[in-house]
Amino acid sequence: MNPLALLRTRVRALAQREAAAAAAEVRADLEALRAEFTTKLDDLTPRLTHLTETLDWLNGEHRRIAPQLAAVESRLATVEHPLSRPALPPSTDPTLTAMTTLVAEIREEHSRIRARLSLISRYEERLSRLELAPE
Repeated sequence: MNPLALLRTRVRALAQREAAAAAAEVRADLEALRAEFTTKLDDLTPRLTHLTETLDWLNGEHRRIAPQLAAVESRLATVEHPLSRPALPPSTDPTLTAMTTLVAEIREEHSRIRARLSLISRYEERLSRLELAPE
């Protein structure tokens, strides 16, 4: 046999042994990583389940109390605004009286709009509960 061919055969066999050893080492490392990952995943799965349940509960509570909070804010605004505005002295100027009346009407309309938005919020909350309910 040709010495060069013999050398090639030996080098090929050596390369195959080294490649097989390296592959076995990589497989062992991969198996160790897989075992570590599985252990960590098993540890985290119950925590994730608990957090998901907690988040679902919090979302339900948020949906439940959002309309109530909007109604409370609206009621508080009706009480707060008259208290926060200083009383104006009576005026004989018709322009000032007309402007004061117009501002009061605008504030009343804003209050009615807030109440309507609160009702819309409640309606949307009910719709979302119906959409999420099992059929």
